[in-house]
Amino acid sequence: MAATKEQKKLFGQKILPYKDRIEELDSELKKLDAMARKNTGIRDYIEIKKASVVVQKCNVLVAMARLSSEIQNLKNDTHLNDARKLLSNSVNALNKIVGEHIDTSLTESSEGALKLNKLTPDIKFRLFSAIKNTAVEISDELGQNHKWRWSFPDLHYKITIFGRNLFDFKEFDRIKDPNETFYRIRQEYLQMIVDEAHFTAQEFRSRFELSTKDVSDLFAIRRVLECMKQIFVLTGNQTELQKTQTAIDANEEKIESLGKKKSK
Repeated sequence: MAATKEQKKLFGQKILPYKDRIEELDSELKKLDAMARKNTGIRDYIEIKKASVVVQKCNVLVAMARLSSEIQNLKNDTHLNDARKLLSNSVNALNKIVGEHIDTSLTESSEGALKLNKLTPDIKFRLFSAIKNTAVEISDELGQNHKWRWSFPDLHYKITIFGRNLFDFKEFDRIKDPNETFYRIRQEYLQMIVDEAHFTAQEFRSRFELSTKDVSDLFAIRRVLECMKQIFVLTGNQTELQKTQTAIDANEEKIESLGKKKSK
């Protein structure tokens, strides 16, 4: 049902502060881009700042879409798709800094974290958490039947890579004192990597079963599960390690089965 004149008028009034905020954030992003061109030595850290601004902009876009639904009963997918693309591009830029692969050793992934070693564990944790939660907010607002539904497994895959490669596994393995300043934050951060990896594997599994039937989705699941396995080996969590190995074996059976069907 079309929005009434009264609804449109009310929406036009209520949306103004959101539009003003978007302009402010766009201006800040432009300033950061200019700063990055002049200060190449700190470009990576400027990209981190840009990511935090992008998250804020995405959240405003989601809020604008919700406002449209609440006042006009109209779902504005344009704002949500803009947020999806904006967040994806930001994560791509971050992964160019910390590394774009999930199947390296944990020691190698720590090399990516060293590029941003001036960031404390709590700052890394908050950024990873904000990006992850924003992706979920965008997807939830779009709903399960939107046309971009099956782009989100790839987005969460990239977010998993970012969270993993931003984390300093060497530091985690070295510091065992529970009284150390960031000990608990590191524990929570590591659990968040596992949670996001698990969610990503589920997303790819759903895409495979409900949409693509493409073996590339199963290969992505394999890489994500192997990432989880590495972490459980590091932490000595035998229970979760066994569960993950069982999931890996089941996934391998699917890959083999699909290969046999195609060869026939």
